[in-house]
Order: sequence, then structure tokens, then C-alpha cells
Amino acid sequence: MTPAGGLRRVTLVAYGAPGLAAALPVIPVAVLLPTWYARDLGLGFALTGVVLAVARVLDFLADPLVGLLTDRVAWRGLRYKPWTLAGALLAAIGMAMLAMPPEPPGALHLGCGAVLLFGGWSLFTIPYTAWGAELSDDVHERSLIAASREVAGLVGMLVALALPAWLLAGAADGAAPAPFVALAVAAGVLGIPAIAALLWLVPEPAREAHHVPVTWRDLRELLHVPACRRTLACWFVNGIANGLPAVLFPLVVSDWLALGERDTFLLLACYFGAAVAGAPLWLALARRHGKQRAWRGAIALNVAVFVQVAWLGPDSATWFYPVCLLSGFSLGADLALPPSIQADVLAEDRAVSGRQRTASAFALWTMATKLALALAVAAAFVGLGVQDPGAADAGPVDAQHLLIGYVVVPVLLKFVVFVMLRAPLVRRSHAYGETATQVA
Repeated sequence: MTPAGGLRRVTLVAYGAPGLAAALPVIPVAVLLPTWYARDLGLGFALTGVVLAVARVLDFLADPLVGLLTDRVAWRGLRYKPWTLAGALLAAIGMAMLAMPPEPPGALHLGCGAVLLFGGWSLFTIPYTAWGAELSDDVHERSLIAASREVAGLVGMLVALALPAWLLAGAADGAAPAPFVALAVAAGVLGIPAIAALLWLVPEPAREAHHVPVTWRDLRELLHVPACRRTLACWFVNGIANGLPAVLFPLVVSDWLALGERDTFLLLACYFGAAVAGAPLWLALARRHGKQRAWRGAIALNVAVFVQVAWLGPDSATWFYPVCLLSGFSLGADLALPPSIQADVLAEDRAVSGRQRTASAFALWTMATKLALALAVAAAFVGLGVQDPGAADAGPVDAQHLLIGYVVVPVLLKFVVFVMLRAPLVRRSHAYGETATQVA
């Protein structure tokens, strides 16, 4: 670990940079890939959906194994660099396969490419995140490390939104490459130097001399550590609260506010751009008032802003822009502070348990993220189907049903997280900025 306050700026930049390339496939895989294969390449919606769903399930089940292997298996004393490189290579191969389908495309090709991309992304992300959690002993530097990664990811999402729109707007009919292909090329161009800088410039945290080998039992034991369990619960509930509006956002823009596709892009750009701009302020507030208080402040701002959507409609749709700006501003805290809190909790766990099971813990948090998003998708669309059968396919969705899923439920869940964060998860000692887990 780097001594408290001793992290060099070049190390911080080199660590965060791969987050940009890693975030590039997120929106394209969720939004562009299914429609491209199903409609444009002719594979069909049903078959495409089944193949991608199976790949997602396999990826979800593999996360604990990735965390355990990262904590157990080292190569020449290196625990994170080999797995991070292997994950990046597998994800690159999967992305290339998906971007260059055969003629005609087959379900097996889609499935293999998706498994390699999803699995490689997890194999990269889990050790990469755990690596950042162990880079510094200083509680404030942990926030900077998490912010460098997450802000780079937000920039990557902005590129993923802007590049297809720019290509399609600047090309003649039929002359622009498929957006997914363009983003795959961009991920490679940006990712290769970023990964090289990460491996070359960022130090590998040393394994503790008293290290005890990590086993499957450690996954269960982590859930019995009060601070780990409560942090995971806050992360999971907050993930559902963020996932529901994300899933329903296109329907809200088109069916509720009667805005066009151009507005959809501009609103997303406002949202993610505000998150990038807001991250430094939340870091400053966390340094001054503590990470949990800053996170609670961001949640309070998000709730206060988000409830205003209930009063909007087609006649007042332009007011949705400041809503996206302010709620995006709060997203900066949502992304930077929870991983930093997790790193604080795990630092004390390493001191108490004698086990370096950081990657295993982040594997649990990654699973919680994926499960939260899956539940958000299921709750949003199944809920719409139950309340108004066929509405999502036949015509505009009823505004009242969108109001419940987009505003009411997320606000209630955010309030639950706000209350859960009242009791401290970690507390700072008076010396060296170390952390100690609050047991009771």
C-alpha cells in the first residue's frame, strides 16, 4: 500500500484511465447490440434475447469464482495485474467477435462473443476495483482513487453516446459504420495504451506477511461482518433505486414528456456530464464532513430534485433538463463515495481477519450490482405489463404507471438508503487516517 497521502498524480491518472475504455461497451451492449443482431443482422428478437440472457446468467454465476481466484492465485507475487490483463484480453476478443459477425450471423457466434465479453469484463473489473481499494492507506486518497476510475467511466459513457450520433450525422446514407463496430474500434484504440499505463505505472499492493489463504468460506464470513453486510445492503438497494429510472428513462422521455430522440441524447449527456462536474465537490464535502454524510447529502438532493418530475408533462418538458442536471450532479457522489467506503471497511477487515479477501468482497458487490439491475429491469417492464397489458408494445405507456416506477418507488428506496446510512459504517482514528470498523 502507498503510505497515507503519498499517491502520485501520475499513478492516480494511470489507474483511472482504463475506466474510460471499460465503460465504452456498457451502453452499446445494453442498447445497440441486441437490436443490431436481432433486426439488422436478422437473428430475431427471441433468439437474440435468449442467448444474451444465458450469457448474463453465466457471467453472474462466475463472479464469486473470479473474486476467489484473484485473492488466491498470484503470478510471481502479482495478484491483480495478471488477472486484469487476462480480463482485458478476453473482453477485447469478445468485443471483436461481436463487432465482426459471420454471414449469416449465428446464435453460437453471438453466445461465444457475449460470454467472452461479459466474462472478460468481470475478470477485468473485479481485480481492477480491488486493486484500487488497496492502493492507499489514506481514507481521502481512497475517495480520489475511486473517483478517478468512476469519472473516467462516465467520460467513456459520454463517448459511447456521442460517437454513434456523430458518425450517423456526418455520413451519407448507408455510409456510416454500424455504431457498435465504431465503439468496438474506439474501445481498442483507447484501451490498449490505458492498460499498458496501468500495468507499467501503478504499483501492485504487497501481500501481507501474515496472509491466510482465502477459501469459499470467506465469502460467507464476509456476509457476517456487520459493516460489510450493511455496506452491501446499502449498495444493493441504491442500485435498484438507480436502475429503475435508468430502465424507464426512454419511455419517460418519449411517452410521458413527448420529447424526441435528439432530446434523449442531450438529456443523457447533461446527466453524465453533470456527474463528472459534481464529483470534485462531493469529494471535498466527504473530506470535510465524512463520506457517509456527503453520500446522504447527495441522496437528499436527488430525492428533492426527482420528486419534481411528478409535476412535469409535455407542456413543461423543458424543465426535465435541470432535473437531469441536478440529479446527475448527485450521481457523482453515488459513484465515487460508496466504493471508497467499501475500501475503508475492507481495510479493517484485513487487519482483523488476517485475510486479503478484497477481490472476493468486490465480487459480492459486483453480483449485487448485476442483480439490482436485473431486478430493476424485471420490476419495470413486468410491472408495466401487469398494470397495463400490452401498453409497452401497442402504444404510449400510461403516465400514472410510469410515475410509480420512475419516481415513487426509486424515491422510497433512496429514503431507505438515507436511513440505513445514519449509523456509521466506519470511523476514522485519530492517527494516520486509518479506519476502524464500527462493530455495533
